[in-house]
Amino acid sequence: MIYILYSNDYEVFLGGNYLPENDVLISTTENILKSCEEIGVPMTFFCDLTCLWRYRELGYTEFPDAVEQQLVQTIRSGHDVQTHIHPHWLDTEISYGKNGSTSYKVDPSKFLMGNWSPEDGTSLRDFCVGIYTKAKQHLEDLLIPIDSNYECMAYRAGGYGVQPNSGDIYSALQNSGYKIDSSIVPGMTYETEVNRIDFTKVPSLGNYSIDPDKGLTRASDTGVFEIPVLALRKGEARWPLAKAFFRKVIKSFLSREKRKRLGYPIQMSHAPAKDNTLTQQLLAEFKIIRDGWYMLELGEDADLMMDVATRYIDQYKNDNTDLYVSISCHSKSMNPRILKAFKKFHRQLDSLYGSHLKAITFKEAEQFLKQEMKVS
Repeated sequence: MIYILYSNDYEVFLGGNYLPENDVLISTTENILKSCEEIGVPMTFFCDLTCLWRYRELGYTEFPDAVEQQLVQTIRSGHDVQTHIHPHWLDTEISYGKNGSTSYKVDPSKFLMGNWSPEDGTSLRDFCVGIYTKAKQHLEDLLIPIDSNYECMAYRAGGYGVQPNSGDIYSALQNSGYKIDSSIVPGMTYETEVNRIDFTKVPSLGNYSIDPDKGLTRASDTGVFEIPVLALRKGEARWPLAKAFFRKVIKSFLSREKRKRLGYPIQMSHAPAKDNTLTQQLLAEFKIIRDGWYMLELGEDADLMMDVATRYIDQYKNDNTDLYVSISCHSKSMNPRILKAFKKFHRQLDSLYGSHLKAITFKEAEQFLKQEMKVS
């Protein structure tokens, strides 16, 4: 069986938001929930809990209250909620501007969990255990009254940041009761002033377990079960990306619609002054095609998503083993064009694989894996 796990990194923009938080996150999520209902699929929302804690600590309660109300509704509607941690929020300063906009003052050295050096002398592993345990308790206190079978047992690292010191991070996840991780993006490399990722040497397997003592490069039969985010490794996506580029060029001539930004990323201390020039955009596109690496995040091109997804599924599916595939999105980045493509994409997947494919939540995955004795 091919299990598709649609997932959502449920968070605001980490640099700042042009609009009130509810417009950036709550309203966009409502639109996603409607789309999921239309095509009959569940979604798992990885909630950025450290953000909520910091807002409340600084006395800003309206936004976290609205988030929790929405999380309750997602559970009532048959979706799932799990843990997402951006640890830099623990020390972030929040400033409000006109029309409810926000900006954040961030210490970039604290973006990655593995970079933290607690001032009280606590070990990194124990620091992580404290954060993960608090997050698990937060969600279970909120959601068990709604669904008595709810359990927080899945994790996605903020910015996919499980490096450096991955051994401490995965040991802490195990110790805190997490059974599934979905932070690995096969083949991904990324380096900025705030984040550093190198997943080029992770196992070339659809699913596997991560043993804290063996690191990220060796598959194990024990440890935290990994459901990677769907991605084609370097060189594998050149042809799908090239076809998508020509489709994009044609569409650009047919539509002059300007994209509306709701916020900006943590790498920027303020909103970008202007868009990239056409030449800069083209050079960036050609570099992406040349590299041929691609992570499938829900986007506007259903044909590209279908091309990439089928290549990945056909590479890793096995008649004797279930395949668990995570496809990611961010509420804050969703728009009507992406929602339309999402619905088209899933209907195409469903038509192609038929009874061999099913969309499930991470909670359901854990239940199936328990039956297979792949998680305890």
